[in-house]
Amino acid sequence: MKVLAVALADRHQRYVRGYPPRGPRLFLRPNLEVMRLAGLLEAADELLYLDERVEPVAPPPLPASASATLVVIHVALGQADSAAELAQTWEDSRVRVFFGPQVTAWQEQAPPWCAPRVIGDLADVWPQLRSDALAGCLRPLYRASGRPGYAVPRPIKLNPEMAPGSQFVQFVRGCFCPEPVKSFCSEYLYYGAATLPRRPDEIVGEVLSLPRKRVHLLDDDVSALPDYYGEVFGRLQPYRRQWIVHASDRLFAYPKLIRLLSKAGTRVVFLNESFLLDRVERILREPRQVRQFYRRVKALQAGKMLVGARLVLPLEPEAPTDYDRVAAVLQQLDLDFIEPRFLGPDGKVASVTYHPMVTPSEPAWLKHRFYAMDAIVNRVVRRPRRVGFFTTATYLLPYSAAYRQSFLEGLPSP
Repeated sequence: MKVLAVALADRHQRYVRGYPPRGPRLFLRPNLEVMRLAGLLEAADELLYLDERVEPVAPPPLPASASATLVVIHVALGQADSAAELAQTWEDSRVRVFFGPQVTAWQEQAPPWCAPRVIGDLADVWPQLRSDALAGCLRPLYRASGRPGYAVPRPIKLNPEMAPGSQFVQFVRGCFCPEPVKSFCSEYLYYGAATLPRRPDEIVGEVLSLPRKRVHLLDDDVSALPDYYGEVFGRLQPYRRQWIVHASDRLFAYPKLIRLLSKAGTRVVFLNESFLLDRVERILREPRQVRQFYRRVKALQAGKMLVGARLVLPLEPEAPTDYDRVAAVLQQLDLDFIEPRFLGPDGKVASVTYHPMVTPSEPAWLKHRFYAMDAIVNRVVRRPRRVGFFTTATYLLPYSAAYRQSFLEGLPSP
């Protein structure tokens, strides 16, 4: 069986013939759901992967689609226009299937062109989908059970422009995001409130099979189940992996877990939206609270870990935010990375991009100031005293440069 997997891209990052791909190579990682699909294929199956960020997908129609038994098209949130264009280009194709967070979010209100489609996790319905594709009789709709499962991501053949060696692991399937951002989380769209912690020995076996040291942990919050994560990282500590993890503000209630993360080799901790959720305005009114959050950042950096923070800020035209003051506060907290998102009045993520004359009254000013060259150099010069030269050179410097490039090229946070 020959499977063609297509990963669409946001309009800001779609490949244009004659130009290099947009965005830093560090962030041009393969689609995770396609990597999970690769782990489900049989030995005789063949997987072709096309990524709209680094190669043209439509138009013109791709010759690879003519010989494929099945074409699966991943549609992330906000990629409806790209999917509609591709559907029009391949309107005579009977082997295409749409899947992904955007398709699941539509539920029964999907556009007419979005068929056949998968609502929920593709891996859950893959056996039936594969059988129907081989029989040449795809159904209009495949609905996953909503029960979390796990498919081990497998390496796939990539375009040379993409970042090689991406390694992803997930300890717990399911969503632990703060309430205001759950609707943007694929785990929540697929499984709702259901979760599935994996067995520690199964996780250790998977981690030991990975050929490289750097591992991205996909879980939303390592402090959601402190005893469980403490046990798993305790078992992984002897294997000297380098971890990039996510956590909520609950992490600071478990100093033992923080120490264990450090000993297990964690290099970067990304604090999710709960760290500053609904607190930015309060900090602006009461500057003394900056010290409290500063101490929390320093508690992680004292463990040789860099600290990033995800923010979600509302765009309120009638009460504009003083983004210059917000940027100043973020720098006072001495964070290493920020990933801000801005929600419009309709509750959807608003597109905020760079332009040469950006001003302090615009939301793009946050990244403009945080990832300014002098700000990056300042952090790189000071950080070795806290986290060491290796972490500074291997993580802080390349990631800061990548975030700066993404911003200057008008791309959203990865």
